[in-house]
Amino acid sequence: MQVSTKLLNQQQVRHFSKINEKIADTQERVSTGKSILRASDDPVAAVNLSVAKEQSLILEQFQRNIDAADTKLKLTDSTLQQSVNVLTRFSELITMARNGALNEEGHLAISTEMKQLKEVLLGLANTTDANGQGIFGGYNGVDRPFELKVDGSVEYLGNRGQNNLQISENMTVATNIDGGSAFMRINTEGGRRSLFDIVDLTINAVESASAFSPRANANWYAEVQFELPSRMEEWSIDLTGSLGSKTITASINEGGLQNLVDAINAVSNETGTTAVLGSDGKSIGLQDDMNGNITIENIQIEGIDSALDQVTSYLEFTGRDAAGNATTKTMKMTDEDQLVSASIGNMQKAIDNLSLQRAYVGGQLSKAATQTDVIGSRKLAVDKDVSRLGDADLAALITDLQSQLTNLNAAQAAFAKIGQQSLFDYIR
Repeated sequence: MQVSTKLLNQQQVRHFSKINEKIADTQERVSTGKSILRASDDPVAAVNLSVAKEQSLILEQFQRNIDAADTKLKLTDSTLQQSVNVLTRFSELITMARNGALNEEGHLAISTEMKQLKEVLLGLANTTDANGQGIFGGYNGVDRPFELKVDGSVEYLGNRGQNNLQISENMTVATNIDGGSAFMRINTEGGRRSLFDIVDLTINAVESASAFSPRANANWYAEVQFELPSRMEEWSIDLTGSLGSKTITASINEGGLQNLVDAINAVSNETGTTAVLGSDGKSIGLQDDMNGNITIENIQIEGIDSALDQVTSYLEFTGRDAAGNATTKTMKMTDEDQLVSASIGNMQKAIDNLSLQRAYVGGQLSKAATQTDVIGSRKLAVDKDVSRLGDADLAALITDLQSQLTNLNAAQAAFAKIGQQSLFDYIR
């Protein structure tokens, strides 16, 4: 058999090429730390590794969604808490305004602070997130969901939609509450009102309260002028004369005071006070038969359960002498529910509504926090699978690489020695 030098060289080149390929492959595995560089290395393991990596990416996205929801929900919760603080201050100011000894300047100071607090409240309602979107704007909300109109009213420009983020394969978390639910639909005894309407009514009540008195009295004779609507109203007043006190109840309206006169005269033997209808039909005269003091207080008007935009029903009490001259300052009186007393209840309902919204936000935060722990545990398990399937045994690879380099050196040395031989070396 003849062996040509050319054939021998070709075989050696192919051998060296295979050794170098193995060395290069091993070096790449060492440098990357990966055991699978190509699907052909281990098709089954490669598929499992791909699935594990995809699951890891999904879990990472869930965690990013949780983090985003947590940030927005905490901002919402903080804003709601600040809003509650503002309304609590409103309640404190209302209590101060109910002080009968407070003068007109005192009421003005309170109403001024309330107007400033309304501006603060409007700013809180228009709080924006990191993207400049109003957190109370609803789904894809506008940057300023609440707009102050020329007449002082506040209009909601957002919607009732809700944004949700996926935090697991079968679970979402709400990242916002709509401003309508939080600020615009509060159930009060006077019907559903917006928080800003309640605030405006409260401010109006405080400003009106300075002009009204809870009690009026005069010596011997008083003139009582009424301001009433055309509709019939059920009035209740506490009347005190020289003989005692009595609660008087009567249905009256504009120009229709005879029922009240009759009701007062029906118990004059218990109060010592009689009444006569004024010539204009809109006033009555009160006279104590024993020349004692006459006092009116605690006015109640059926159907008035909360502060109104303006006081619609009231009386003006003026003490007079026999000649008809005024002996006392004219005092206005009305049902306190038209003033500040009912504002406390309305304000508390507004606080309760915001607290209810905070409870909902807290529930969403709790859901996100719980899912964070779940996602963290799942991510740890998946990452272990990725490491098990894809990470190389560096110690074994280095040992293998050293072995391959040794083999290469040996083969090169052998080839060099063979290459120095001639034909005569083979035929000896």
